[in-house]
Amino acid sequence: MVVVSLHWGTEWQTAPDGKQLSLGEQLTKSRTRGRPDIDLIIGTHAHVPQAYEKVNGTWIIYGMGDQIAGSMTNHEGVHDPRGNQNSIGRFTFARPAEPGGRWKVRKAEFLPMWFDTAAGRVVDLNAALDRGADVRDVRDRIRRVVLSRGADKDGLVMGE
Repeated sequence: MVVVSLHWGTEWQTAPDGKQLSLGEQLTKSRTRGRPDIDLIIGTHAHVPQAYEKVNGTWIIYGMGDQIAGSMTNHEGVHDPRGNQNSIGRFTFARPAEPGGRWKVRKAEFLPMWFDTAAGRVVDLNAALDRGADVRDVRDRIRRVVLSRGADKDGLVMGE
């Protein structure tokens, strides 16, 4: 299985930029003896969560957001709480049916997360909601961004 992690994208932009879209298209088209060369692409750099998308049969996480970060300041010099929001992709793969075949994603999920700078820890927003925390708006914002390119139509779901 080949997982590629790319440092790409425009900082503080929730939508993937043109270079991400173009490179994602090129990389997911790459084949050797008919088999895709890449099984999953995971992006970093934008500081904020970005969309997930299936391109040419391969999942791309354009940007997970910062997993652990202090108080974030955007390019305007303003504290931007989106810099402490992130997602974790969780993909369950099935082994190839035959030697040299493709690894197949059996389950595609994302987990909306937030780094609590006051407590110095990562918070699973779904679990926090279950405990009564007022984080629904943050969780729902991350979900909207992650699904903004239609990944739910290809089977991506928000994990528990």
